[in-house]
Formats: sequence, structure tokens, C-alpha cells
Amino acid sequence: MRHAERRSSKKELIIFLAATLFLTCLTPQSHAHVAAGDNVLAHWHWRWDVVSVLLVFGTIYSRGWLRLRKIAGVTKLFQPVFYGLALGAIGCALVSPLDDLASYLLIAHMVQHELLMMIAPPLILLANPLPTLLWGLGENLRSQISRLLTRDSIIRQVVNFQGRMPVAWSLYVVNLWVWHHPAFYEAALRDSWIHDIEHILFFLTALVFWWPVIRPVSRPAPLQDGIRIFYLFLAATQDAILSGLIALSSKILYPHYETALRLWNLTPQEDQTGGGIVMFAVGSMTYLIAILALVNALLGEGKHKGSTKRALGNGTEKVKDGI
Repeated sequence: MRHAERRSSKKELIIFLAATLFLTCLTPQSHAHVAAGDNVLAHWHWRWDVVSVLLVFGTIYSRGWLRLRKIAGVTKLFQPVFYGLALGAIGCALVSPLDDLASYLLIAHMVQHELLMMIAPPLILLANPLPTLLWGLGENLRSQISRLLTRDSIIRQVVNFQGRMPVAWSLYVVNLWVWHHPAFYEAALRDSWIHDIEHILFFLTALVFWWPVIRPVSRPAPLQDGIRIFYLFLAATQDAILSGLIALSSKILYPHYETALRLWNLTPQEDQTGGGIVMFAVGSMTYLIAILALVNALLGEGKHKGSTKRALGNGTEKVKDGI
């Protein structure tokens, strides 16, 4: 029985990889940014490489969640909701009309990037999907992946290293600033494969960045809540500087948008200012929500310690009175 399941799991994995590669080769031109004059709001880019990945991860997660619910009986309902919202945010960024609209407006491009950095990654980590995804796999494949994630494995060591706050912060911030340099930004607008790499790096470095903040695997010590607040404050500061440089620049930083078809009578300068404002608004709001959540955790921890001390003090007084 296990041998048959092992063969079935390998067969499913091979079919998925082959189908994704084949469909990716068929669709490189369909999702390239172009400057056409028809209605971009009606264009859905059904990129089958993106759609297939979202469907596969959604299916595996659903199967794992149902298995865990059957085994454990109790599951956290907010986790599949967060996971579904995260996949929806990725789909909205990469296959909806927003992807085409980003060819014409920097504002839309910034919305696309914020979905991939500020919305999808924290939602995925809040869903804590790894255990659920593992239970969605076949028994043999699940055990093989679990062995790769043991405490002493190379993958686990790399993940732990990247999860350190200075490393995670640096990877995220350097990647963010490099891609917003006009030379790299223009290259991504010009070539679809560079644009795909940009999006992948935005998403992965954002996952790394949010990992020490959310810590889906284990609850950190209360002392680290204060450090994480400072970590987020520094990230919000650099984000405000970058978005300010974009919004307040009197020079058009990305010439692509000077030659693109103008929509809704927005000038390139107004579009650039709006793009910087979008980046600042979404980023600041996300950082603020995370900081407030950590402050609330700190206050809750303080109240808990205070009540514990009072309870111990009352118990000591009662013992003394008894004596």
C-alpha cells in the first residue's frame, strides 16, 4: 500500500512540474507589459504557470486542513481564511487587469508590489501553512520533506540564518532599494523575465522579512517584542524615505511612464507622485498594524505578570497569617 502511494506521489509531482514548465513556455509573451490602447481593465492575464502553482498549493493546503480537522477534531478557522486571502492577493497582483494596468501607471505598479510584499507574505505566515501543507501530501513525500527540515539539516540552518533580524531586514531592504533604482526598474518593465524575477524576489524577501515578526512556528520571548517593534520602526522609516524620494522627485525617475499611454488624464509627474503615496500609505499602515499588535502583546504580558505577582503575594500573606 505504501509502495503504491509512494509511486503515486512521485507521479503527481513529476506531472505537476512538467505541466508547469510546458505551460510557462507557452505563455511568456501573453503577460509581457505592453502599451496598447484598448481597455486594460478588461484584460485578465491567465498565466498558467501562476494559476497552476496557486491551484496546486491551494489544493494541497485544503487537503491537509481537512485531514488535520479529521485527526485533531479542532482547527483554527482563521488560518485557511488568511491563506486563501494571501493566494487571492498573489493572483490579483499577477493575473488580474492590475498586471496590465501596471504598464501604464506607476500607481498600479506600486499597488501590485504592495500586494506581493505587504499583504500576501504576512497573511501566509499568520496562516502557519507548513504543517497543513505537509499533511496535504502523500505519506512518503511528507516524511521525505520532514527529514529535510530536521533541526540539523542544511535547509533548516539556512532558514534560521535568514530569519535573524539583521539578516532578514538587510535582505529585504537592499532588494527593495535595488529594484527601485531606475536602471533595474526600467529593465523589469522592458523584459518580462526580469519582471518575473523582480516579483519573485519581492515576495521571497518579504517572507523572510516578516518571519521574525510573526514567528508562525514558536512564540518568541516577551523581551523580543520590544526588539521587533524597533525592527519594524526601522523598516517603516526606510520605506518612508524611499517612497518620499519617489513622490517628491521633480524628475521623472522611470522614463517608461513618459512614453506609455496616459490614462484618466494623469500626467507622468502626477502618476509618479501617486505611486510614492501608495507605497507610503500601504507600507505605513501595515507596519503600524504590526507595531500595535506587538505593543498589545507587551501590555498583555505585563498585565499577566502583574496579576501573577499579586496572586503570589496574596498567597504568601495568607500563609503567613496562617502561621
